[in-house]
Amino acid sequence: MLILLGHALVRFNRSSNPDTNSKTIASLMAIGAGGGIIATGVGFALPTLFFLDPVIFANWLANSWYFFGIIALLCLVAGSLGLYLGRFMAPTFIDEQRLPFPVSKLNQELIATQSHTSQLRMLVSGIAGSTVICSLRDGFGAVKGIIHKTYCVAPSLLGRELELAIWPTLWAIGYTIGTNMTIPLCIGLVCKYVVVYPLAQHANFLPYSLFAPLSTHAFTTAFCAGIALYELLFGVSKYLKKAYTALFAANRQNFAARMMMWAVNTAGSIGMRYMQWRLQGSNQTTPKHLLACLGICIIGLLSFFGFSFISQVFLLILVCWATYYICQLGGEIGLIPFGRFTTFILIPLLLIFRINAVQATIACVFFSICAATASDLLFDYKTGDLCGIDRRTMFRYQWIGLVATALSLGIILWLLFTHLELGSEALFAQRSKAKALLIQSLHFDKYIVGLGVAFGWLLKKARVNVTMVFGGIIMPNTITIGLALGSLGTLITKNTLRWQPLCAGVLAAESLWIVVSIIGKILR
Repeated sequence: MLILLGHALVRFNRSSNPDTNSKTIASLMAIGAGGGIIATGVGFALPTLFFLDPVIFANWLANSWYFFGIIALLCLVAGSLGLYLGRFMAPTFIDEQRLPFPVSKLNQELIATQSHTSQLRMLVSGIAGSTVICSLRDGFGAVKGIIHKTYCVAPSLLGRELELAIWPTLWAIGYTIGTNMTIPLCIGLVCKYVVVYPLAQHANFLPYSLFAPLSTHAFTTAFCAGIALYELLFGVSKYLKKAYTALFAANRQNFAARMMMWAVNTAGSIGMRYMQWRLQGSNQTTPKHLLACLGICIIGLLSFFGFSFISQVFLLILVCWATYYICQLGGEIGLIPFGRFTTFILIPLLLIFRINAVQATIACVFFSICAATASDLLFDYKTGDLCGIDRRTMFRYQWIGLVATALSLGIILWLLFTHLELGSEALFAQRSKAKALLIQSLHFDKYIVGLGVAFGWLLKKARVNVTMVFGGIIMPNTITIGLALGSLGTLITKNTLRWQPLCAGVLAAESLWIVVSIIGKILR
């Protein structure tokens, strides 16, 4: 969307040549896109505190300047670490391994094409259509809406279990992710009524009880915590299996020699990366006093939240390790899997250092910001290489975007959290709730959690996306149904990529509509 809007802006400067226009659009994208991915990472992580300790979260929001300051400091400190990590890793992933960076290539192709009349028309159509629907649904100013937000299907038979939401964003997201993702969501919705609820109420129609009676909500929470725990165990076992294959399977006889060789190669590789970074990689060096200041800021920030020095060192090691692999995955497939790596960092901290709810949330937010900035820098480096922009310039643009994000993100989040109910359909925060459930699984009934683990194992054996089924169980039905309806559009259209600008317009319009509505409530 940023690239398409950039094309619309450069059309006013007819004197510029195509190369200059391409560089201008790439520069605008480099400044703006970093804020988007940082906001995504923080949005995934920060609401975890709401589900773990809503009182502290409410106190943060009550003191708005304190909240703004926390978000700004986290963005600047963790983002600075991410930028320097990304610059350090650039020679390895871009110059040596030559990872494809598919998103960067798509961006460069979109930037290089000077005629985007049809895409811009679709973008504007999506914005206009979504605005009309939102106006009819919510009204505007003194004019009230003329259509309902939800419509029940067979209310006399199903009650309010099956509701259709007039929610354009859901339809656009559903179309974007397609039926491959929404089918597991629908499986989760069905399992909610076929598996989870009957297990929760089994004592009502069986002569015995497997566990102490619980409410449906409490049972579902513990059961889903088991599914999240299985996802963690499966992910850890996968990486341990890779490590086993690398160290043991090839030659069991020479384990000590292999370990020594692995240590030497790793140390040599790190040393070589450092020399390349200093001499060639980013075409610039970092003054040592800046790195020292960054280290002091990191220690000061984490100490403010009560992390011990040992836990800080442990956290930074895990953050650097996870950021490296998340950047590698981003360069290979174009996706940034925040959730799983956040869990890999969080669980060791919980088990070893017994961190509290605030510290667990800060650790998640710190890593998300660091990984977001590092990966986005690599994407922009690759885009800059393809568009003829040197990396020093792209690094400066990233800093501009980081500072702008630090100054604005806290305000945006505060407006959303204070005017939309977290955990509701308007702001469900599925990923944060999943993290909170995983943390709380240490205190749930072990038999119910075990049932959730077994159910996750069965889903994996059936080759069903466990994460999406989990989402279908815990998400409100209106969200699942809305996404499923949107995904049906992919069965009708032949070229789904052609309609992506329309979906981008819908997403942008309803997001802006929410912000404008919040500002309108404040001004009344």
